[in-house]
Amino acid sequence: MRNIVITGVTFGVFMTEALIHYNMGMSEAEGKFRLRLPPPKELAKIAAVTGAFSILSSALINQVEKGMPKLPGIK
Repeated sequence: MRNIVITGVTFGVFMTEALIHYNMGMSEAEGKFRLRLPPPKELAKIAAVTGAFSILSSALINQVEKGMPKLPGIK
């Protein structure tokens, strides 16, 4: 359950960052900033990459925690 929470939170943060970067690039090209969602195919690509890296991040966090010594009072 904990890995699902880590993956979900990471996905939310990374996806928000990706959409901000998308909008920054669009504003650079158009000369005007406004918030918008990319077209569905582009959004799906962004979500797929973000999802893959969120899963990778969760797996790495899990591996790092396994290698760390147990500290008293921390589950």
